[in-house]
Amino acid sequence: MLLLKGFIVGIAKIIPGVSGAMLAISLGIYEDSIKAINDFFKSPIKSILYLMPIGIGLLTAIAIFSKIIIYLLHVFYLPTMLLFVGLIIGGVPLLVKNIDNKVNIKSCLIFILSFSFVFVLSLLGKHNIINNEGFTSFLIIGGIDAATMVIPGISGTAVMMLLGCYDTLLNFLSSLINIESVFSNIDNFLGYSLGIILCVLILSKIINYLFQNKKEYMYAGILGFALNSIFTLLFQTFKNNYNFIEVIVALIFLILGYKISKIIG
Repeated sequence: MLLLKGFIVGIAKIIPGVSGAMLAISLGIYEDSIKAINDFFKSPIKSILYLMPIGIGLLTAIAIFSKIIIYLLHVFYLPTMLLFVGLIIGGVPLLVKNIDNKVNIKSCLIFILSFSFVFVLSLLGKHNIINNEGFTSFLIIGGIDAATMVIPGISGTAVMMLLGCYDTLLNFLSSLINIESVFSNIDNFLGYSLGIILCVLILSKIINYLFQNKKEYMYAGILGFALNSIFTLLFQTFKNNYNFIEVIVALIFLILGYKISKIIG
């Protein structure tokens, strides 16, 4: 069962607009995973037995579905993107529900800051601050990717798109199924892996503390990330001109994405 749940989270991981961490919460493995990571050095065998099947399922899904997502974005860009936008919109009511009765000045400020943070990322992406190649770049990409995996409500792929790294990361992840490709890009692989490990170890402790002590503020921040990602993705998607039929079909996929998100959420 853990293998299957990891597989589902892995699919969500590579879809722009969808938070793998949010899906992990829906599947009931998020808090236990954070706890297993935090307790890794205290109970390594127990943590490994819990995390390994999840990790295997996640990596398998990424390796298989990365190529499919690449194809869909190239051939059916508009309906594919609006499907993703619908998926993230479907998760918004759950976030609102968790802070609805605890709105105060602090939660509003955190919402504004997190909303602005995603906007700043979109501006940085226009300047290509990450050159998408080499150990250092993939160390940064791995760290950012890990942060978006650990923090619920932030889509790693959406952030990578804002930073201009999405295609590079997707091609890199899809190449993991080929051993020769891994060894030929060993610097990228080591940088990405180290970034993932370091960031997960550090952030898991912070996230665990915040959920235990400041849950309403966490959800206020997550809501800010989620809403800004929706607006930014819609803006980027409609930069091109589309005919009436294409828009209608895409809106159907938007509604479909929303319904799917509500079901799995």
